[in-house]
Amino acid sequence: MKKLLLSLALSLSVLSATPAIAAAPAFSVSQMAQVKIKDLSFKEVMRQFYSGQMRPTSVNDEYIESMPNIGLGQVDSNGARIVALMHPMGLYDNAKGEPRYLVTIEKVIVYDESSEYCESCGSKADLYSFKRLNNGQFQLISRTPESVAFYDRWGTMNLQDNDIQKTIQLLGTNLVGSVFKSGYMTLGETNSWWTVLHLPENDFINVYALGDAGSDNDGQDDEDSPLYYNYEGIVKVMPENAAYYPIILTYKGIPPDDPERPNFVNKSFVMKFNPVKKVYETTSSFAAL
Repeated sequence: MKKLLLSLALSLSVLSATPAIAAAPAFSVSQMAQVKIKDLSFKEVMRQFYSGQMRPTSVNDEYIESMPNIGLGQVDSNGARIVALMHPMGLYDNAKGEPRYLVTIEKVIVYDESSEYCESCGSKADLYSFKRLNNGQFQLISRTPESVAFYDRWGTMNLQDNDIQKTIQLLGTNLVGSVFKSGYMTLGETNSWWTVLHLPENDFINVYALGDAGSDNDGQDDEDSPLYYNYEGIVKVMPENAAYYPIILTYKGIPPDDPERPNFVNKSFVMKFNPVKKVYETTSSFAAL
């Protein structure tokens, strides 16, 4: 996983990050505006967007039971089923300072009445942004075109509403979003990566990989070991007169002793969003930084 992340974020030629979801249909402001619901309760949201898919379900899992939940679709031949969870409401301001409401419906895989323990599969989520109308109804502003994947060791999403609200900021002249960190620990090694959430009002909501956020093997080797490493990737959004602000990714710390990886520590990389490819990328090489 770490070599893959580094190859995406720290290539000597063109550094690019693969978008989290596939190509989406054309966005339509007028079509979004046609969706209006009386409130943002679990009942109203699920009936609006998941009509005909909902099934009764019974789980015995603390995480799932901590939020409103319901089954989606049928149990497959392996006994797996999808359970939808509604996270607490997220309140934020758009680029004009107008209040918006973020609804997050997480989808987890359940086996034998517990969340699936699967390091590689993680969970998915549908995100919806609403504004409140004068009559008290809520009008859809934007949404993810399809479920967005959030990868986490325990099969549940790293993206939490509190984290979003703490890190909401301008990411462009007319764009707000969040830069957040995900990660996991396994066999004494900690790995993490940066992801960018875009909350536009003229396009679909989406998340994009930014790059490696750091790694260490504190649980494997002592600091005096030649194999010890511990580094972090620090992000800084650089406001300028542009639709998408550049994000500087700087690495500090002790790099791993790995000849397959370039010497990236104590160097910075300017990551820019490519709206055509829908990726964050940079053409800067190490020698130019």
